Amino acid sequence: MENKTLRDKDFAIWAQQTYETKKEAVDFLENSSDPFERAIGVLIKKYAGMITK
Repeated sequence: MENKTLRDKDFAIWAQQTYETKKEAVDFLENSSDPFERAIGVLIKKYAGMITK
């Protein structure tokens, strides 16, 4: 059985780490013409603390 901590399930921590290491990719997603890609990029930035709306 796999031991998972609460930190493993925290989207905000994952989003912050993803934005810090893959900023260009997240920016690309946010500026995409595909609405699903744009939504993913916006959510990552929002949960990483980059968007305050």
